[in-house]
Formats: sequence, structure tokens, C-alpha cells
Amino acid sequence: MKEMGCTLIKGVWSEEFTAEMRDWSAAVINNNPPVEKHQYQGTDIHIFTEDRWDRRVHLELSPTRMPDPNAARIIDHPIQAQVFKDLGFGNITAQEWVIMISKPPDGPPCYWHQDYANWNSPEALTPWPTVIGVGYYLSDTSRKNGCLRVIPGTHHRRHELHDLVPTPHDPEIQKMTDLTSPVFSQHLDAVDIEASAGDMVLFDARLLHGTWDNISDNRRTFLINWHRIFQNGEIPPWWDGEIPEAILNLDPLKKYEETKTPKELLIN
Repeated sequence: MKEMGCTLIKGVWSEEFTAEMRDWSAAVINNNPPVEKHQYQGTDIHIFTEDRWDRRVHLELSPTRMPDPNAARIIDHPIQAQVFKDLGFGNITAQEWVIMISKPPDGPPCYWHQDYANWNSPEALTPWPTVIGVGYYLSDTSRKNGCLRVIPGTHHRRHELHDLVPTPHDPEIQKMTDLTSPVFSQHLDAVDIEASAGDMVLFDARLLHGTWDNISDNRRTFLINWHRIFQNGEIPPWWDGEIPEAILNLDPLKKYEETKTPKELLIN
């Protein structure tokens, strides 16, 4: 996580729990199939915890937004909590919904992007992660059926792709049709993250990542939930490396306008 920006932890979910989530997600997707707007992700279905849905503002039931008790079961999974403890994660706040991303057969690759939105803040400089994606594949996943691919180290260092990729998930990039564009490239720096069903995939939101296309005969489903850790300049107790001066001087009460575009804080 510190050096590459991601890691894989084997067998966090049992075969039984994975199968249950596979059957549940298949039913949800069958009732809410992918739409062209999200062709590169496959589906973009947000499953809210029932508590969060009860507190909703400007949220309406739709094919891509709905409550379900399984959201809390995923977010609060006891072995996941133990993994976080073993890894030394602290001050954890989970997003209260799970995103169901399912790439259908013949689904195209997903473009290179990163999911961090706090690039205006000095917190973007932390050598440790502060926003992490926690995901599970519901089937064995390889390049053939659209596995995750990452460019290690890009959570800390600027890469040529940062200057080529439009703002993540904005209409501009969602409407792209040229799969020979650099934003879909088979970059030499990229590493495939192949996983077995039930493995946990952890990655820093700042990391450049994408997926391969799905050339198999079956859908490939990934469930992801975002977590914030070590917020507002908190320094992990296990960190023994250099700490950027901007982090030491960070005002935890100061608010910064969110942006998904890396600024000068991403070093060359």
C-alpha cells in the first residue's frame, strides 16, 4: 500500500459468503442491467445501508440507487475489520454505500483514472493512504474477464497519463469512443491485479488504475466501498519515515475546495 499504492489479501470472504453475495448481486443486476452511460464501468449501482437511506437527502429510489441490508453486512464484515486492525488502519470512516460494478461479456476496458478528490489540500502529500478503496471480486478475475490494472507509485508521483486523462467519470471521458486513445493504453508501467473470488483488493484513491476488457462469456462483478483513514493530518503511530512539512503544519479545521485534478502537490 505504501510503495505500490495497492495490495491484495487472499480469502477474506468465505466461499459461502462470496456465493451469497454473487447470487444477490446477480439478481440486482438482472433487474437493473448496464446502460451505455456507464459502458466502461459496466454498472454503477449504489447500494445504501438502510440507516443511510433513512437519512437520505435528494436521493430517490432508482435502478442505480437503492437500500439493502447486505450493504451493512459488507461494510461491517468482521474479518475485514480484523484486517484493518492488523494493517494498523486508524480513525476509520466508511462510506455508507457499496458500489456494484459489473462488466458484462464483451464489456470494454475502463480508462485510466484515479478517484481522489482532495488534491487542493496538503493532505494529498501524505506518504500513507487517507482514502482507500476496499473491493471484492465475486468470481476469479484475470486479464481475460477484466481484472484491475494499476500503475504502481502514481499515488505519490506524477505520471505522463496524468496530463492526458480527462476528469474521472465526467461526461467527457464517458463519451469517448476511441479505444486506441492513451487513456485506454496498455502502458508498460502497468501491473495486473488478478484475484480469486472473495479476495480483498485494497488501493489508494490517488493511484492511477483501470481495468481490462471482459472477453469471457460471463459477467465480472466487483463490489467496492470507500473508507477514509488517518484524516485531518493524523499521523499513523507506526509511521517512522519522513513527514512532509505541509502535513506537520496542516490546519485540520481548514477546508479546501474539492477537485479530482492532481495539482502541484503531486511531485514529478
